[in-house]
Amino acid sequence: MNHYGQESAIGKALWHQITIVVILRENMCQNSQLFDDFKFCKALENMRYKACTPDDINFLQTRVTGPGPNRSKLAKKNFRNISIITAWNSQKDRINELGSA
Repeated sequence: MNHYGQESAIGKALWHQITIVVILRENMCQNSQLFDDFKFCKALENMRYKACTPDDINFLQTRVTGPGPNRSKLAKKNFRNISIITAWNSQKDRINELGSA
């Protein structure tokens, strides 16, 4: 088994050890009254109930970074103190490197 396979097996074993689920009912992070904050909070709430609207999806897509001329870049100042969701640890490690620089 390669390194990735080993990590996947360990991750699966850890996942199966979870016996308690906590359901958060109130979003405490988006308490601001800015319009973008309201839209973000509403999109997260709709996502929770699997009921995203096209407006939610369009709004969330404005928050996606990546290559391309119309995408925001993580190196920009407005991405310095925010939470970033990524699928891979290698991406998380690179984001942390950029942030520490």
